Parts: sequence; C-alpha cells; structure tokens
Amino acid sequence: MPLQLQTGEPRAQAPLPDRPFDHWVTADGDVAAEFYRSGEGAFLVRFPDQADFEITLGNESLRAFPLPDLSAPALETLYRNSVLPIIGNHLGGLNLHGSAVATPHGALAFMGLSRRGKTTLAGAFAASGNPFLTEDTVALEPSGSDYLVQPMRPVLRVFHDSASFLLGDAPQWEDSDEKREVDASGTLPFANEPSPLRHIFLLGPGEAETITIARLGEAEAIAQLMQQAFVLDVEDKPRLRAHFERVAKLAGTVPCHMLDYPRRYDQLPQVIAAISTLNTQGDE
Repeated sequence: MPLQLQTGEPRAQAPLPDRPFDHWVTADGDVAAEFYRSGEGAFLVRFPDQADFEITLGNESLRAFPLPDLSAPALETLYRNSVLPIIGNHLGGLNLHGSAVATPHGALAFMGLSRRGKTTLAGAFAASGNPFLTEDTVALEPSGSDYLVQPMRPVLRVFHDSASFLLGDAPQWEDSDEKREVDASGTLPFANEPSPLRHIFLLGPGEAETITIARLGEAEAIAQLMQQAFVLDVEDKPRLRAHFERVAKLAGTVPCHMLDYPRRYDQLPQVIAAISTLNTQGDE
C-alpha cells in the first residue's frame, strides 16, 4: 500500500542547515529536486519553488508542504509521478521514468530524459487505437516470466502544441511553456488493466534525420535504464545494489532499443508504424 499523503499548511521554503546529499538536474541544468536527511529513516525531498515532502519510513509518514501558490493538481502530480516512485523503489519495487501504451501484442514503454517526447508518443499511439497506460512513471510488477505494466492515472500531461496535435484542436488554455493535463477520452483511450511489457524504447535526442531503431546489448540497456530510475538514497549501497539487480534482470528479460527520429508531428505516424512492425514481428 502506498503511503497516504498528508498535506500541511502551505509555506515558503526556508533555507535548510545542511547541504543536500543528492539532487536531480534537468536537461537544461536546473535543479529539479534536492534530497536531505532529517533523521534515521527520515528524508526531506525538496522540489524548488514547488513543495517539500517529509518522508519517514519508520512510522509510514508522508507529509507535503506546498508553496502557497502551488495548485492542488501540481502537488498531486509531484506526489504521483515523483515521490511515490521514489518510495516504491526504496522499498523494493521497480519504477522507471517513462510512458507506456497497451497493444494487442503487449505493452510498449518509452523512456528517456525530459522533453524527448515520451508522453506525446504515448498519446499518438493512443490516438491510433492503442490505449495509454501511464504518462510519466512506468510501474512494473513481476509476474512469472513477464513484467506487468500497471495502469496509472487516466491523464496525459502535455504542452500546448502537443495537446493541439493529439486532440485535433487547440486546448482551452493559453500557449505556455508548461504542461497541462488532458483527460483520457474516446480520442485518447486509457487502458485500465495491467499489460505484459514486450519492448522498451529509449528515446534519443531527436537529431536523427530518419527513424532509427537499434537493439541495445544488455550492458548498455542496464546503463540506460539506471538513468531512468527513481532513487531515494544514493548512499544506501545495499538498496542501490538490489535496485541495480532488479534493473539488470529487466534488461535481460525485455528487449531494449534505442529510438530516435526527427521531432516533428508529421513523423509520428511513421514512427508508430515502425514500432508496430517490430512489435508484431519480434526481433530478427
């Protein structure tokens, strides 16, 4: 059972006495999250200018302190897409940063750095008749020889231009450099049942002139997947080793591919066709 979130009174983020022992950095070089220790088995995860989350695993406590101007949906997104996966991996789960869709041949997962088009690709698959399972966190559950992708929230968080492409019409919000939620619908169907994972695609930077899909060796697949992990305590070597072993087993079970293509909306039908052909025929 996930820890139940308790929300405290909104407050400003006061300076902390210690330096963070870890942090996440975006592709643009901005700090996305900072990790602090606040006691035995206790952590504070700070998302700058958004919220602080106090995690105490000994007594199963999770409290959020948002900034006064943070919206409730934004806080929920941090909780669902970042904090729960961090805790889940710390407790022995397998959660990776990515999106996923369900196809008649099983689930496809798309992983990679932020702004590489994971959610838009999942949305394009959904619009073509393959319902999406998740848009930011791929939660995997071992099941026999398979890994089941668990369905998450029935929303896609996309930028204005991606929403316009997926919906066929301009969304009802101003064009801005900020993602907004688009609900699942008949146009963008959602899969509400787990699906066995058949392929993982790691998205490249979008510099390819044509669609390229290359099968990764196991060692390279592990290295790529570890970059998509949610880790609470990078200094906890036993837990980090156990997490590495879970990722290694995944990489040795599910085919992993590097995928790159020109980041243009008119390319997405061809991308879907190429991936679908691989998914249908299997690996050569």
